[in-house]
Amino acid sequence: MSEPKVNGLRGAELAVYDLNASVDFYLKNWGLSEVGRSADRVYLRATGDEHHVITLHERPKAGLLAVNMAAQDSATVDGLHAKTKAMGVEIVSAPAALAAEAGGGYGFELRTPEGHLIRISSDVARHRDVIADPTRPIKANHIVFNSPDIDNQMQFFLDMLGFKFSDFSGHMHFIRCSRNHHAVAIAKANGAGLNHIAFEMKDFDSLMRGVGRMRVAEEEIGWGVGRHAGPGRNIFSYFVDPNGFAIEYTAEVDQAGDDYVSRREDYWQSVPIRPCAWAGAKMLPTPRMRDAMSGKLINERNINCDDAISEKMAG
Repeated sequence: MSEPKVNGLRGAELAVYDLNASVDFYLKNWGLSEVGRSADRVYLRATGDEHHVITLHERPKAGLLAVNMAAQDSATVDGLHAKTKAMGVEIVSAPAALAAEAGGGYGFELRTPEGHLIRISSDVARHRDVIADPTRPIKANHIVFNSPDIDNQMQFFLDMLGFKFSDFSGHMHFIRCSRNHHAVAIAKANGAGLNHIAFEMKDFDSLMRGVGRMRVAEEEIGWGVGRHAGPGRNIFSYFVDPNGFAIEYTAEVDQAGDDYVSRREDYWQSVPIRPCAWAGAKMLPTPRMRDAMSGKLINERNINCDDAISEKMAG
């Protein structure tokens, strides 16, 4: 019997400061649709058949709450649970039926060595009404973590969850769980956290129409529009959401089969990486974009929230 493995990225769960303002941004500007809500959370779908790609939870502090990943079936979920438990991984919840409001299904939760909550699930409800609007995101394409120990973090996904190594740029590991070049990337950083979440657009024209919608809404481009010269070689445009999260529209990400030739930093550092944005676009991330990718924007705002709470209690 083959080793159990994850086979896709479903999306992420984010804590946000103002639920209504965040939902408004992701619906009107980013192009998602509401598919359900409860008292303190809202589920948002893209145009594809995945039940939801983002869950927004209102909290005093913003941050990444969980990453949702897919497994082929319940037997794979059970196999991954048994394997990770046997290897001493921190299990947060055992395999069980999942909340109907979140699409149901069957899954369990674990934590990575740096504390990120990963929910692995199968049999989650899928939409039959795929939305025919090429100007809006289709699905979550990849998520990038910051880490001070990228080798150890990558090895966890390879050994525990069945990911495959795609490339190493010298700054970032790229790993995959399907034909998509990377579902996860892990970037060198001083601390652990979320770097950005990428949403897949149908093609270049679709991406540009999405960017146009954001610009009409007076949202500033943080980097791009351009094409990465490094691993994945995808078209990109980055923005900062109202909370300080870095988010990306992406298209034309490389596909990697079993015959894919992985390359390391000696190769990628010989490729002319810059400029990788087109004429008239932002050639490098803006300072604000860099602060969003590093987590600085949210960290500073969270500290200010702590100070405000302390002052209120002291008064």
